Amino acid sequence: MSKAIVIGYLFKVSAANVNASHTEGNVVVAKKVTLPDGSSIPYISGQALRRMLRDRLEELGYPLSEPFARVSGQEVTPPVRPWEFIDEDLFGYLDASGQRRRTSPVRVSAAVGLFPFQGDRDLGTRSFERFGEAVGAGGNMFETELYTNLFRGTILIELDRVGVFRASETKKKGEEVKEEEEEGKEKQADRVLAPDERRKRLQTLLEALRLLWGGGRTARMLADLSPKFLAYARLRAKHPIFLEALAAQFEDGHYLLKPEPLVNALQKYADYREKTIFGIDPGIFGNEAEIRATLESFGPVLTVREALTEAQKDVSTLWSESLP
Repeated sequence: MSKAIVIGYLFKVSAANVNASHTEGNVVVAKKVTLPDGSSIPYISGQALRRMLRDRLEELGYPLSEPFARVSGQEVTPPVRPWEFIDEDLFGYLDASGQRRRTSPVRVSAAVGLFPFQGDRDLGTRSFERFGEAVGAGGNMFETELYTNLFRGTILIELDRVGVFRASETKKKGEEVKEEEEEGKEKQADRVLAPDERRKRLQTLLEALRLLWGGGRTARMLADLSPKFLAYARLRAKHPIFLEALAAQFEDGHYLLKPEPLVNALQKYADYREKTIFGIDPGIFGNEAEIRATLESFGPVLTVREALTEAQKDVSTLWSESLP
């Protein structure tokens, strides 16, 4: 029985600051982590990526729960109707007052840059002259750290939890205890969506990944965050097998995907892989032919668009008689 879907992906950012950190003076700082050698690499937080995926799901026709939440001071109470709202189902929620919590079945890693941050900055200005003032009035100047980089990310989807809602997730604490006493069963599923709806929600999530973009400063630093390479695997175990398996180097003006870590991960978890699909966009990697030749023994190597379409077809086999 399939337990999880794992997707490892790479996307390219040419010049942007997708997910900024704090501001230092008049400088908008990029989010970064420090490596053991003292250099730093940019990253885009998992929270930011989840926000972008939610936005794409809404654009694809699913209403989100957020307009129906109640806000009181600093406390936000969600509607707690995951059978109705796809974001509550896939991304979870916390109702502090009712002591109801759903941990996200869709686990998203931060997207980490594969190359060190070089310290580049974009200079922005606002001239007061444009607002009817004299030239001598000057204006505002600000800087924004920006980068060009190849980012890797991983998504893990717990298949046995998508569209399945336990009493502890949907009922308030007193109601949940009473039901468990009456039924004599702990952690009983309170509600399960029809298989067609569960499949549709996963297929729409894959479509949202295909259309991924967003972050801050998109008015002047628009970035396409959709995958340029992806590895899709349906597994009999829950494990993010591609999390540290995507690596690259830069030579002669081209990115080169290193096949060894990926092949090692595929072989290491061969006993758990039930379906594997790869997608690679042409013209991104200088060793594209090598990548295709290396990976084709593990699964079909298609374009990213074709790979996501095949992944959606694979999802259509879930929760059927042939595949529980």
